[in-house]
Amino acid sequence: MKRNWMYLILIVLAGAAGAILRGRSLLYGCEPETGLPVSGYLPATALAVLTVCVIVLFAVLGRMWFGKADGCAFEQLFSGMGKIAGVLCAIAAIGMILFSGFSIAQMPAHLIEQTVDLNGSVVYPSTLIVVAVAVLWVLALCSGISLLLAAVAQLRGAAVSRQMGLYFTIPMFWCCLDLIMLYHENSGNPITSEYSYALLLVIAVMTAFYSIGSFLFSAKGSAARFFASAGVVLYLACTQIGGTAAWCVLSEGGFYTQVGVTGTMRLAVYACAAGYLLVYLVHALRRVPEIKAVQEPAEQEQTK
Repeated sequence: MKRNWMYLILIVLAGAAGAILRGRSLLYGCEPETGLPVSGYLPATALAVLTVCVIVLFAVLGRMWFGKADGCAFEQLFSGMGKIAGVLCAIAAIGMILFSGFSIAQMPAHLIEQTVDLNGSVVYPSTLIVVAVAVLWVLALCSGISLLLAAVAQLRGAAVSRQMGLYFTIPMFWCCLDLIMLYHENSGNPITSEYSYALLLVIAVMTAFYSIGSFLFSAKGSAARFFASAGVVLYLACTQIGGTAAWCVLSEGGFYTQVGVTGTMRLAVYACAAGYLLVYLVHALRRVPEIKAVQEPAEQEQTK
C-alpha cells in the first residue's frame, strides 16, 4: 500500500515541477524579438531532463512494483469500481463529448477564419486538411461516447466482453490521427520544444488506452505497461496543460487568445482523458495488493 501512495505522490510532485518549468519556458524561454528559444535557458533544459527521467523512472517502477500483476485478467485489475469511480469516469467521458461536439460545431466559423482574400482571389483551406480535422474531432467524439459506455457498463456491473476492449480501442485511433495532425501543423516549426510535449502526451494517452484494451484482446495483458503509461500521461498532462495555463494567466492572455479555439479544445479533451485514466489508475493501484495476496501463496506452493 505504501508503494501505491508513493507512486501517486511521485506523479503529483513530478507534474507540479513539470508545470512550473513548462510555464516558465513558455514565458521567458524565447527571445521577444525573434521568437527563437533562448540558448541555454535553464528551466527548458531542466524540463527536458525531468521528462526523460520521469519516463524512465515510471517504466522501471512499473516493472519492479507492479510487474507481478502482469497476465492477470481485466476483471482482476479494473472491474468492481464503486459508484463514485464510475461516476467520475462518466463525467470525464461526457466532458470529452461536449468539447469534441463544440469543436465540430465551430468548424464552419474556423474555416471562414482560414479563408484568405489574396489580391481579389479567395484562397480556401485544403480540402484534405478540412476532412482530416473533421474526422479527428468525430473520432474524439466517438472516443468520448465509447468511454462513457465503458463507464456505464462498470456502473451496471455488466459482464466483461470483447466489446469492452473495443471501447478502449477507439481512443487509440483518435490519438493516432491527432499525432499525425500535430506533426503536420508543426512540421515547419524549427522550435521543437513548442510541440514536443504535446506529441509525447498524445503517445502516452494512446499507450495507456492500448494497455487497458490489451487485457481483453491479448493473451497476456501488461500491468507494468499500464501503470507506467498512466503515470507518464498524468505527468505530461500536468506539464503541458498546467504549464500552458500558467503561461496564459501570467502573460495576461486567455486560452482563446494565446492557444486558439482548436488548441483550447484539444487541451480540454486531453485533460478529460487524463482524468479518466487517473480514476482507472487509482482503482488498479487498490487492486494490486489483492492480486499479489492471491498469487504469492500459489507461487509458494509451486516451488515446494
